Amino acid sequence: MTFDGYNQKMSDSPANRRLAVFAQNALCISLSVWLYIGGFSSTQATEPVPVRTKALAELAIFPESAAPATVLSLNNSQLASQVDALVLAITARVGDSVKAGTTLIQLSCRDFELERTRLQAERQAIQAKIDLSQWQVKQAETLAQQQTLPEEQVQEKRAQLAALRGDLAAHSARIESTEQQISHCTVKAPFAGVVTERLVSVGQFASRGAPVIRLLDINNPEVSAQVSSRETQGLLKAESLVFEHNGERYPLHLRAVLPTIRPETGAQEARLDFMDRKADTGAAGRLIWRDRTLHIAAEWLVKRGEQLGVFFEKDNLAHFHPLPDALNGLPAIITLPTDTRIIVSGQYNLQNNQPVTVRSTEQQTGKP
Repeated sequence: MTFDGYNQKMSDSPANRRLAVFAQNALCISLSVWLYIGGFSSTQATEPVPVRTKALAELAIFPESAAPATVLSLNNSQLASQVDALVLAITARVGDSVKAGTTLIQLSCRDFELERTRLQAERQAIQAKIDLSQWQVKQAETLAQQQTLPEEQVQEKRAQLAALRGDLAAHSARIESTEQQISHCTVKAPFAGVVTERLVSVGQFASRGAPVIRLLDINNPEVSAQVSSRETQGLLKAESLVFEHNGERYPLHLRAVLPTIRPETGAQEARLDFMDRKADTGAAGRLIWRDRTLHIAAEWLVKRGEQLGVFFEKDNLAHFHPLPDALNGLPAIITLPTDTRIIVSGQYNLQNNQPVTVRSTEQQTGKP
């Protein structure tokens, strides 16, 4: 018997035929299981992810920022004596509210008054000489016309008259200067305010330029705030500005931001005016402003790669929208339309362009 014949005989045996059938059935079952598992996995991979969404308008926030601020007075002046004189009286006390032009301190003016009297007397004498000189000039001109007086003497009389008129003008200027010094003997309030300090006493000699009283203008306060240079652009675009002190808020109007940055703090000074109610001068508080640029809270942000952003749903697909200026834990500026549906649940495991299914309103709100 040949080898081929032996193989043919073995394959025709009943046991071998049963073994072959069993192997074929096992192969079919394995193939079916493999196809079933593969198809199930494929179905699982493409099944839409259930998510919840909200319109951006519902999530939009306009964050507040704050900076330290102080109320300053436009005028907090030490009034000084403009003459050397003795203090006769102080008519204002610390805490008194005074109007502009109110007398605060009276200085002795006896010496200046005597000087004015002397100068006025000298001016009268000069005026008398001028009257005489004018008459002499007219007489000389008449005689010169009659050719009985030389023209040289006429010119001499005219020169004497001009010199007297010059003396009169100089004395008038001295009298005016003396009267001005006399007016400085009364120290008056240059603006309405409150007396905050007396720097001299009655009987004390006040020197020219020495401070004698301090006056605070309470009608024209303004707010000075130290704002980080990174936030000045937001301040310039702010929707509302308020000064907060002791739980009270005072509306403000931004007047100016100084174009200099303090190297020790990196802050710029902003000056603001009160719009109606005014806080007391010296009050320390906070400048608060609300950014008018639309932001979204940090809790809705996700990170893909190195970029923070949000997922929004469109046509049953999740789309990742990066926010370049976003920082961890802080609200981020977002420029999407306010009707954009932002994914607020299930977004952490999503990938860009992944299919999603949006839960119904009842499901989103937790209603049955």
